[in-house]
Amino acid sequence: MPVERSAIVSIILTGLALSMGDALAADPLGTAPTYASRTLGPVPNGQAITRRIWVPGLDDGYVPQGLAVVAGALYVASYHSVDVKQDRGPCRVFHIDMTSGATTGTLDLPASCGHAGGLARGPAGRLFVADTRTVYEVELTEAASLGRVVRTIKLLGNVKGSFAAGSADALWLGSFAREGAAKIFKVPFAALKSTVAEADATQVVPLPTAAQGATFDPAGRLWITRSTSRFGELRRLDPASGATQAQYSMPIGVEDVSFDADGGLWTVSEAGSRRWLRWTTFFPVVFRLDPAKLR
Repeated sequence: MPVERSAIVSIILTGLALSMGDALAADPLGTAPTYASRTLGPVPNGQAITRRIWVPGLDDGYVPQGLAVVAGALYVASYHSVDVKQDRGPCRVFHIDMTSGATTGTLDLPASCGHAGGLARGPAGRLFVADTRTVYEVELTEAASLGRVVRTIKLLGNVKGSFAAGSADALWLGSFAREGAAKIFKVPFAALKSTVAEADATQVVPLPTAAQGATFDPAGRLWITRSTSRFGELRRLDPASGATQAQYSMPIGVEDVSFDADGGLWTVSEAGSRRWLRWTTFFPVVFRLDPAKLR
């Protein structure tokens, strides 16, 4: 007896629903925190999220800030604090397997690091960690220790490392500002030395207030995140003038951002870390966005 078309459609839809259910059951990847039973999200532009991974170190009190994809590997930088009044603490960089969500390496930064606000790709095998007035250059390894700090760079004058980005030939250092003019400075890798000031920059781009992270897409366009405890936003800027070309709502507390080789845009939110557990949204995850699905 032939099967009716409606029955076939029903079987297909049921299979799709089960597949989606299996995917949701396994999402987020990684290790869930034990200090909260709140539900994730919902968040703006959730339709564009293709993967979520629990931020590593949440139970231990780490607050995520920096993020970078380097040679297919995902790195997140955090500082330790469980107190809303404490904005500095020991810094740690985590290496995350972006397929399984497992933490496969860690690096504790020198005691001078108190707010690991940004991560940036460097020349081959190098990663830069930015803390407001200091940049740590890390030589990456395959071992579980992740790597080692090989150079410390002091930032002077108007140059601050609230966050950072890496292009083919330069380190970009951005400043966070609640009001007034924020900027991002381009410093060629070849010009990096023990101290860096505005005179060392070959380009300066104005930024909007509340900028938290920056990256460049394959076409060389500048993307930044903006956030506070009340809003989150992703913007694409003209890399010369800083003019906004596109903007999209994001989860509150969104921080650093980085593209992978397939064009996926990775970012992380600090909302729901132990320090910021009272925020209205609970979303302490690393997540990947499909830029084509942003609305």
